Amino acid sequence: MANSKSIKKDKKDVSYVMARKNRRHGLLPMRRALNEIGNPDKDLKIIHFAGTNGKGSTVNYVKDILRSNGKKVATFTSPHLITHYDRIRINDRYITENSFNIYLNKYSDIIDKYDLGMFEIDLLIALSFFKDRKVDYVLLETGLGGRLDYTNILDNKLVEVITSIGMDHMDILGDTVQQIAFEKASIIKDRTTVIIGSKINEKAKRIIKIQANKHKANLIQTKYRKTSRYSFMYGGEEYEVSGASYQKRNAALALEVAKNLGFDIKSDKVKKAIKNSMWLGRFEEVKSKPRIIVDGAHNIEAIKALIEAMHDLPRPIITIFASLKDKKGIEMVNMLKEVSDEIIITEFENERIRHIEEYDGCDCIKDKDYKKIIEEKALSVNDGTILIAGSLYFISIVRDMLINE
Repeated sequence: MANSKSIKKDKKDVSYVMARKNRRHGLLPMRRALNEIGNPDKDLKIIHFAGTNGKGSTVNYVKDILRSNGKKVATFTSPHLITHYDRIRINDRYITENSFNIYLNKYSDIIDKYDLGMFEIDLLIALSFFKDRKVDYVLLETGLGGRLDYTNILDNKLVEVITSIGMDHMDILGDTVQQIAFEKASIIKDRTTVIIGSKINEKAKRIIKIQANKHKANLIQTKYRKTSRYSFMYGGEEYEVSGASYQKRNAALALEVAKNLGFDIKSDKVKKAIKNSMWLGRFEEVKSKPRIIVDGAHNIEAIKALIEAMHDLPRPIITIFASLKDKKGIEMVNMLKEVSDEIIITEFENERIRHIEEYDGCDCIKDKDYKKIIEEKALSVNDGTILIAGSLYFISIVRDMLINE
């Protein structure tokens, strides 16, 4: 008789999930897996977010508006900033390790049956967790694009949000604005409301409109008026944001979403929620002496927004930058160089890293040791700013290092 311990299944944990590369096997396996666990998504009120930049910040603003109205709000975002568990949150508290492992092992056979990758597993767990916790709303971010994103299996959505259209992930989404707009607009489902960001241009808007008309969806583009670097008028009311000045457009977009969900966005509690809302890793001050700002600007459009906010920073500005190889690293460095007093290119531990030797033609300081650079600059800067920017993975590592040192 076989030893019972020898046939007992190994318990899985988050390391197992993170080791599973995302599959490219289409959306059907995920749909079938959800069917097998009872389609928890059918019982949820979902707001779906796509876009090149601004998804996380807009999700955060919507979450804070809804919470200010007493709602229990779940969020599903990626990548994580602090721990893998922070992708799955309810009212800002991320799923515990124990809860994550319970769901993971409960659905272990289904995960194996459909060969689900990391993002699919996280989504499966998140939707089930949110249903069981009886949340009021789920704010769900696409992982990449829209049409082929695993979140696009969901049909019963209240609102779809497209924050921006920019030239990123072109190897997957296409190399024109129109192609990228089509990929992201493919999250639109029948008879929903689609709300788009204020900076989406006419070429992209035309594609989105075609998709909206196809699905008989109501299309709204956000409009607001800037009143100062940190305040704006929307719907006849003035609102104020904190952090980066570029957040005004994300806050205005969030207000339009909340209005379409039926909330009174003119209330003092909503204005306070907007002012106090902060998205970690986006123009976040992690140290005050010296002033150290981290910002996950990792594509051209995000760098443009970052540069807009940099005008408010005390000088001199020392920028430390690291990028993945599939991004326009050289172009981003050259843009930052124009507004920085000093720029340093570095590396971090990632198989997709753009090595410092690959920044051809960049007349910048180059040093592989980001820890040494940050420590040295932190000792030498008194009145200026150390700005750390680039890959979100880099920001996550550096942020943890600085906060926990």
